[in-house]
Amino acid sequence: MSLSSAPGSLKENVKSSPKELVLKYLIFLPLFILSVALAVSVAFIYLRYTIPMYSSSVLLLIKNDTKASSADALADDLGLTSRKANLSNEMEILRSATLMGRVIDSLDLNIQYFSSGQVKRSELYGNCPFKYVNLTPGNAEEYFDYTVKFNNERAFQIPEVSDQWFKSGQLIKHRTSYFQIDVVDPMAININYTYYIQSRKVYETALDYSYGLGIKQLSRDASILRLTMQTEVPKKGRDILDKLVYEYNKATIEDKNRIVDNTLQFVDSRLVLLNGELGKVEQGLQDFRQKNEVIDIGMQGTTKYGEIVATEGKLNEEEVKVKMLNIVKDYVQNSSSKTLPVLSSLGIEDPTLNSLVQQYNQLQLEREQNAKLIPEANPIMQTMSSQVERLRLSILENIKSLEASSGALRNKTLSQYNSLKGNVRRIPAEERELLEITRQQGIKQELFLFLLQKREESAITRASAVASSYALDPAISSYIPVSPNKTSIYRIALIIGLLIPVLVIYVLELLKDKIITRQDVTKLTNVPILGEIAHHPDKNRQWVVGVHDRSILSEQFRIIRTNLQFFIGNKPNGVLLITSSIAGEGKTFTSMNIGAVWAVANKKTVILELDLRKPKISAALQLENYKGISNYMLGQVTVEQLPIPVKGIDNLYIIPAGPIPPNPSELLMDSKIDDMFAYLKKNFDLIVIDSAPIGLVSDTKILSRFADATLYIVRQRYTLKKQMGFIEDLYKGQVLPSMGLLVNDVKMTGLSSYYGYGYGYGYGYNYSSEPEVKLPWWKRLFNIYR
Repeated sequence: MSLSSAPGSLKENVKSSPKELVLKYLIFLPLFILSVALAVSVAFIYLRYTIPMYSSSVLLLIKNDTKASSADALADDLGLTSRKANLSNEMEILRSATLMGRVIDSLDLNIQYFSSGQVKRSELYGNCPFKYVNLTPGNAEEYFDYTVKFNNERAFQIPEVSDQWFKSGQLIKHRTSYFQIDVVDPMAININYTYYIQSRKVYETALDYSYGLGIKQLSRDASILRLTMQTEVPKKGRDILDKLVYEYNKATIEDKNRIVDNTLQFVDSRLVLLNGELGKVEQGLQDFRQKNEVIDIGMQGTTKYGEIVATEGKLNEEEVKVKMLNIVKDYVQNSSSKTLPVLSSLGIEDPTLNSLVQQYNQLQLEREQNAKLIPEANPIMQTMSSQVERLRLSILENIKSLEASSGALRNKTLSQYNSLKGNVRRIPAEERELLEITRQQGIKQELFLFLLQKREESAITRASAVASSYALDPAISSYIPVSPNKTSIYRIALIIGLLIPVLVIYVLELLKDKIITRQDVTKLTNVPILGEIAHHPDKNRQWVVGVHDRSILSEQFRIIRTNLQFFIGNKPNGVLLITSSIAGEGKTFTSMNIGAVWAVANKKTVILELDLRKPKISAALQLENYKGISNYMLGQVTVEQLPIPVKGIDNLYIIPAGPIPPNPSELLMDSKIDDMFAYLKKNFDLIVIDSAPIGLVSDTKILSRFADATLYIVRQRYTLKKQMGFIEDLYKGQVLPSMGLLVNDVKMTGLSSYYGYGYGYGYGYNYSSEPEVKLPWWKRLFNIYR
C-alpha cells in the first residue's frame, strides 16, 4: 500500500475546543483556590491595618459683582471698578499655603494627637483625653514627637523627656522649652494604649493640607466650587473646610478694605493740615474785626459788589481746582505712593483724568493680586509695572495740561477781578481786606468740607464691605470611608488571585519544549501516527505482550500491528526498521514487543539487535555471552547459528549484537549483511531491526535499504518539539521507507494528558485483564499534577 494512502497520512489541524480550554484551567483548580485565598487574606490584612479615610466637602459660591450699588458708586468715585471673579485665581488662592496656614494656626492643627492600640495607630481629634500646653511661645520647639504612657493613677511618663512620672498640669522642661499636659477627660484614658503628640511647623503642615485639598468647578457655567478633603477623622475635615471658607472670606474683606484704609489715612492727614490753615484764617478774621471794630458791613456797595462776588466765585472754583490738581500731582509724584492706587480724582470734572485714574487703580489692584502668586521678577509682573508707570506718567501729563488751562482761566478771571476791584477803589480798605480774608476762609472751608464728606463715604464703604463668596451649606462628611475601598480592594485581590495562576499556566505553556499532546505532533509533522503506547509505572518491565495478555499495553501493540500491516503490505517476509531521534525514547522496548505481538499471531519473527554501538536487548535478556552479529561478520559463526529463541514466547527469536565493534558503520556496509538478510527472509515471516538513533549516527540510513517500512519512535514528555522538524525532513525527503510514528510512554490523564486537558482514552473499559487498583484521593490528586 502506498504511503499517500496510509491511514493518518494527512496532517491534522486540531483546534482547542471551548471545553478543552476550560478544562485546561479547571485542572489547576487547587492552585486557583490557593491563590485567591492568599490574595483575599492579604487584602484582609491590608484593610485591617490600613487607617480609613473619610471625605469631607463644602460648596463655595463665588459671587460676580456685576450689579451697581451705592458701594460701587463710591468705589467708582474713588477710581475703582468692580471686576468679575476669576475662578482660576480664586482656586489658587484657596489652595495657597498662606491661607491654609491661617487655618492651621487657628485650629492648632500643627499639633496632632494619636493613640496606638494592639492593631493600628489612630488620630485623636476633638476627643483626646489630654491637651498639650506650650508655656514658652517664643521659645517653643517646632518639631517634636512625644510618647505619653499613663498608669492606673492617671500619671504619665514621656520617655523622650525623662523616666519621671508627671501629673496633670505639672511644669515640664525639655531642652529650652517649658510645657505642661492637662488631662481633660480622665475616664477616657486607656492605660493599655500608647499616646503620641506630634508637632510640625505651621507652614509645612499647611503645605501638606494644601496638597490634599481638592477644588473643582461644579459646572462649566456656574461659579460654584466644590472643596474636598480626605482625613482620618471626619470632624477634622469639616472643621478645616469651614475654617478655610471663613479665612478666605476674611482675607477677601481685608483685601477690599486695604484701599479704603489708604484713602482714610490720606484724607485724615489732609484734614489735619487744612484744619490748621483754616484755623489761622479764622483767627485772622477775628483779629481783623476786633482791630477795626467791624461787625457787619451794610448794604453799601451791594450792587457794585454783585459782579465782583460772581467773579470771585469763579476765581474760587479755579483756585480749588488748582489745589486739587496739586494734591493729586503731589501724590502721584511721591515715590512712596508709586505702588498704591491714586486715592481719587477728588471731584475734578475732567473725563480724561478720571479715566486715567480709574485705569491706573484697576491695574494697581490686579498687580497687587498677582503679586501674591507670581514673583516680582516674573515677566508678567514686569510688564504690569511698566504699564502702571506709563499710566502714572500719562496722569502727570494730563494734570500738567489741566494746570496750564486752569492757570490761564484763573489768570483771566483774576484780571477781571482786579478790573472790578479798580472800580471799587472808593470802598474802604478795611472792607477790601475783609473780603480777602473771607475769600480765603471760603476756599479752605469748602476743601475741608469736601474731604470730610469723602472720609465719611470711605468709612461707610469699609463698614459695609462684605465677602464676595459664601458657603451654600456647612461642610459635610461621608458616612463610610472612601479609602481604602473595601469592595474595590477585595475585587482587585480576587482578580489578582485569578490572574496569577493564569499567568503561571501561560508561562508554563510557553516553556514547554517537549511533545505533550497529539496536537503537538500533528502540528509539527505530516508523518502518520500508527499508534500510542501508554505510560507504565514499572520501568523495568521488558515484555508487555503475551498470548493471553489483555492489558492496555498489549492491546495497544496489537493495534500498532494492525496498522503496520497496511505499510508492509502483502509481502510474505517483511522487514520493519525501528529507530528514533535520540536515545531513551523507547526504541528497544518497542522493538521487543513489536516482535512479540507478531509472534503471538503465529508469525515466525526475528529481532535484529543492530544498534551495535549501545546494544540493550542482550543485556535485558541476559544474552551477552551469546555469539552475535559482530561475530558473524568476523566469520566466527554462521548465519544459521545466530537466531536465539526467546523463552516463553513461541515463534520469537533474537539475534544479539555481539561484542561492540570499533567501526559499526563500515561493518554494516559489508556484503555479509546482505547474505544474512537473504537467509532471514527465507526462514522468517517478519524481521524487526532495532537500529541506532538516526539523529545521532548514520547506521539507520545504511540499514534502510533492507526495510519495507519504518516505525519512528517519539516519546511523550521526552522528545523535543524542535526534533519534529528533523522527522518531517526525513519524511518529505523519503529517506526512510514507508515511515510512520509511534508515540511512546503516553499519559492519558492529568496535566500532561496526551489527548489534552481532561481527556483520556481507555483501551478496555474493564476489558483489560489487569485488576483495577483504586488509589487514595490524595494519590489520585498527586498523579494529576505529575
